[in-house]
Amino acid sequence: MIGRALNPRVKKLVVITLLVKLAVLGLIGASTYLVPFSFTGHDVNFVYPIGEPAYWASAFKTWDANHYLYLADNWYSPFHIGNAFYPLLPFLIRVAGYLALGHNLVAGLAVSTLCTVLSVVYLFRLVATTHDEEVAFRSCLILLAFPTSFYIGLVYTESVFLMLATMLLYYLKENRSAPALACAFLLPLTRPTGILVVVPVLVALFFELRAQGKLDPKKLLVPFGFLAGYGSYLLVMLLATGDAFAGFDAQKVFQASNSLLNMLHPVNWFLSNFVYTEFTLNGFTTSIVNRVFFVVYAVIAALSYRKLDKTQFAYLLITGLVPALTGSLTSYVRYLVIVFPIFVYLALTLRGKTVLFYLVPCSILQVAGVLLHASNRWVA
Repeated sequence: MIGRALNPRVKKLVVITLLVKLAVLGLIGASTYLVPFSFTGHDVNFVYPIGEPAYWASAFKTWDANHYLYLADNWYSPFHIGNAFYPLLPFLIRVAGYLALGHNLVAGLAVSTLCTVLSVVYLFRLVATTHDEEVAFRSCLILLAFPTSFYIGLVYTESVFLMLATMLLYYLKENRSAPALACAFLLPLTRPTGILVVVPVLVALFFELRAQGKLDPKKLLVPFGFLAGYGSYLLVMLLATGDAFAGFDAQKVFQASNSLLNMLHPVNWFLSNFVYTEFTLNGFTTSIVNRVFFVVYAVIAALSYRKLDKTQFAYLLITGLVPALTGSLTSYVRYLVIVFPIFVYLALTLRGKTVLFYLVPCSILQVAGVLLHASNRWVA
C-alpha cells in the first residue's frame, strides 16, 4: 500500500488535482469581477445565515451548500426543508469546523477538497487493478476536466460520494472487507443513491463466486453494510425530527419531484421528458443540456459493456440510469460526475493526443460553468 502511495503517477495526480481545485476556488473568487452576480437568484433560494445579504463569500456557498452549512450548525428539525439532505457531509463539516475555528464554510471546502484528492487517488488505484496505470491516469484527468467536476471541490456531496464509491470497489477487489464494509455503511448516509451501490457490490461477489467457487465470508457482510447505513439514516431522522421519513416529505418541495415509481412507466417518462415538454437551454426540469448529456451517457453505456470491468459497468448503469429515470433529468449533468466508469471508458477510447480533443473543450466548459454557478445564474 505504501508503495502505491508513493507511485509517481499518484503523486503527479495529487498535485494536478490540488492545482485544479485551487484554480476553481480562485475563479469563484474572481467571478464577481467577471460575471455580474444574480442577486435575484441568490435571494429566491434558501440562504444561510437566514436573511444574510449577498457578499463576496456568497459565491462559495451557492444553492445546496447553504443547506449543508445550515445542517452543520443546526442539524435537523421537524418540517424543515433541509431535511431533504443527507447527514454525512453536514457531520463532517461540523467536525472539521472545530479545526477551522468555527468557520464552517472553510471547513466544508476543505472537506470537499480532501475528498476530491482521495477520490482521484482511489480511482487511479481501482482502474489500475482492472486495466493499467496509463488508463488509470487518463481516467483521472478526464474526470477532472469534466464540465461539472468543479462540484467535487464545493460544499456538495459529490466528492464524498465519489471517494466512498471508489474506495469501496477498490477495497472489495483487494479483499479488504473491513474498510469496504465501512464505505458501504457510509454511502447511504451521503445521498439518496448511496444505497444503489449495493448492486455493483453484489455483481462483484457473483462473478468472484463463479470464478473461484467460493467467497470469503467476511465479504458477505459488505452488502449488509448498506442496510445498516440506511437504517442509521432513518434513525437519525427519527431522533431529530420525530419522523423517520421526514427527508422524503422534504424532497417533495423541490421541483425535481423524483420518484422510483416513475421507473414503472418508462413510456410516460420518455414522452414527458423528450416529447411533451417546452425545452429550455438549462431550466430545472426542461434542460436541453441535461438531456444531451443523458443521451451521451446512454451511448457510452451501450458501447462500454465489453470494455469495462463488469462491476464498474454495473455501477455505471445503476448510478446513471436511476437518477435519470426517476424524474425530469434535473441536475443530471452534475450527477454524472460520480459515474466514474464513463471516464474509464473514455480513457480506453481516447489515446495519445486524441485525449486533448476532450480535455480542452471540456475544461473551457467547466470554466464557464464555474462562473455561471458562482454568480447564481446556473445550478446543475
